[in-house]
Amino acid sequence: MDVVAEKFSCREIGPSGESETMKWSQWIGHGVIGLSFLLMLATALSYKLWHRTQARRSPLQGRKIGNMPGQQLLKRISHHETEVMTAIAMMYTALPLMFMVWASIHLDWAQIRWRWIHGAYLFAALVLFLWGFRDYVRNYRARERVRDGWTAEHVTGLQLNRLVMQGCTVLHDVPADGFNIDHVVIAPRAIYAVETKSFRKPKGAGDKGDDRLHHVSYDGKGLTFPDFATTAPVEQAARQAQWLRRHLRDALGQELPVVAAVSLPGWFIDKTEGGKRADIQVFTPMGKGADFMAWAPERMDPLQRKVIAETLAARYPSIDS
Repeated sequence: MDVVAEKFSCREIGPSGESETMKWSQWIGHGVIGLSFLLMLATALSYKLWHRTQARRSPLQGRKIGNMPGQQLLKRISHHETEVMTAIAMMYTALPLMFMVWASIHLDWAQIRWRWIHGAYLFAALVLFLWGFRDYVRNYRARERVRDGWTAEHVTGLQLNRLVMQGCTVLHDVPADGFNIDHVVIAPRAIYAVETKSFRKPKGAGDKGDDRLHHVSYDGKGLTFPDFATTAPVEQAARQAQWLRRHLRDALGQELPVVAAVSLPGWFIDKTEGGKRADIQVFTPMGKGADFMAWAPERMDPLQRKVIAETLAARYPSIDS
């Protein structure tokens, strides 16, 4: 046994000038830390690569879109927030991490007798790792959905802003009671409560616009995509328009024409006869898809539209110092 220990050890000269033995087993703790890091990295990258092969295609993939005012500053804010959290994590783990390194060097592994409790520790480590992987997958997918939603709202907002030249007032992300209305267009003939949705296209969707995988059908009640159907966006838009109508009536003391609308950037909309007659509008903001909001006749004069805009703008939060 001593021969084996001597074979897998190295000689080191200590401060006293005497020869000291440094066993390779003293670096087991470092190996555990390194293995944990490599296992985490390999698992995260493997899932990311697998998810890319399985993921559906964004309806706005390959399109170039403009920036909103201050967008680069928002990216810098996000970057610095990440750096702040990284710095906090480093400060929090500095002492425990260095203590584990110190303890692993000074621990005499030859004196350890493995018992069932050590298996329990390994099992607990596996459970924690799997728990972390589950949260990683959940938040990775949530981040993808949020990014798609933000991009869709960004594109819709840019296209709706062009209606300002036609006498409309456009507000974005208007706070309501427990939710936000993505866009509100105060046009001469009506007030539009716009809900923006981003639904990914099937994997087989090509780049040609005549591909049926790029089309969605609207019958006035729901949306039929190439491989699924849903009524949720239409129902949500109707609820938000109802809230907006009620809020303006309570605030201004009069009934105002409020129209619910659903924006689907990146999709071609095929409307049935029921969809054409429906009270809830479904449109694509690309090109001139939103110009219908600025069409005549005028039902609200400029002063009335200004009062409406000021009433809704009052719901925005104050800037924190």
